[in-house]
Amino acid sequence: MGKSKGSKKDGRVGMAKKIGGIVFIALCFCVLCLFYSVIFRKQETISIEENRTLQNVPLFTPADFVTGKFQDEMENSIGDQMLFSSQIKYGVKQFYNQLTDAASKLDFEMKTPEIVPIEQIASSSEPEPEPEQNPPQEEIVVEIEQPDKNCYTYKEVVAGKLYKLDDSGYIVEKARAPEEYNFTVYDPTMLAQITFPKYLYFIETPQSADFNDLKKYNAFEYIKERMPMTGYDMLRYNSFDEYKELFYQTDHHWNYKGSYTGYTQIMRMLEGKDVELLKPTGTHTYDTIYNGSYARDNLLKCATEKFTVYEFDIPPYTTYVNDKQTEYGYRSYYVSDDDFPHKTYSNHYGMYYGDDWAKVVYDFGCPEKENLLILGTSFTNAVNELIASHYNKTHILDFRHYKKQYGKNINAQKYMEENDISKVVIIGHLTSLGYRK
Repeated sequence: MGKSKGSKKDGRVGMAKKIGGIVFIALCFCVLCLFYSVIFRKQETISIEENRTLQNVPLFTPADFVTGKFQDEMENSIGDQMLFSSQIKYGVKQFYNQLTDAASKLDFEMKTPEIVPIEQIASSSEPEPEPEQNPPQEEIVVEIEQPDKNCYTYKEVVAGKLYKLDDSGYIVEKARAPEEYNFTVYDPTMLAQITFPKYLYFIETPQSADFNDLKKYNAFEYIKERMPMTGYDMLRYNSFDEYKELFYQTDHHWNYKGSYTGYTQIMRMLEGKDVELLKPTGTHTYDTIYNGSYARDNLLKCATEKFTVYEFDIPPYTTYVNDKQTEYGYRSYYVSDDDFPHKTYSNHYGMYYGDDWAKVVYDFGCPEKENLLILGTSFTNAVNELIASHYNKTHILDFRHYKKQYGKNINAQKYMEENDISKVVIIGHLTSLGYRK
């Protein structure tokens, strides 16, 4: 007697489950093989594309296992040390971008109303009655306002996130009102308790500047009212052309000209207008296109500018990263015009100026000078060395990593007392000073 249709269907379902299980086990086996190949090869220490130190396979200790540190580091090392991990991440990111772009286009098509030909409307509608004979009306003249000379078009590049300003090649985010943020990144109570001179340097980025009306959002004045300080200054510009001189084409950070301008303004704010400033000894342009953070994170290849830096004659110093003496950044990788990291998405800003850490300390060995505290994010990386050259020791703390590294929030007053620091400066832009409501 033959098998029933139900039993055949059950058999096919069972076979499908077996095949699915085998495929899953095979994938897991491949992942483990890719990871454990590290036994036969050297572990990677940095990712040039991501500009970060990679997690090595941790050594097992009972203490780290109990606290969970071993498990966290092991989990991170699997993603960092797996063979072809960079290529896999690149492929996943590319697929995600394509999927997001397709979804955006589909959403636009669904929202686009159907256009019905006027002939069809005319044929299907009732005939209109003869108009009544009314006395002639005065002609109404509508004056069409001519576009302003600063009427830029924000062309969407990444759905709802990034825009290209006209055909300039510059990728930006759209500006938001400062009222949309709570400026509590640095605890207001903690700031109020600081008895030392405290300063704020604000960086105006496209997140707070509408290029069609640069006076539309006055984020600087709004923030000043909510963060009482001893002194203030900001990086400002009066036009999009001026902005292009100070910022990268496809990166949210300031470029070599913008960061140097920031350094000069910060030092005059801290030490007065007569402070002796470092002057560039030269300009170096590396023969590579710099695809910045906006391009790199979204796999866009639209940049045309080359990576350029100012060079300075700076006295020798020692750096400590998270309390360990080590080189900060990978400037030593930039050996010559043709010997430097030059992959398509190399993070030159982070590689050259330094990565983001909880704590970085510059020691210039000048005990007769003051010590300084800088609170900031990656924007400070390009000016840390220049500012630090004016002091004995300069401590840079990044709130994004400090609590995870040291198990507590930043207490500036206590930190300054413990490290004989006489003044503090906060450096940041809209989204590194405030949380979006």
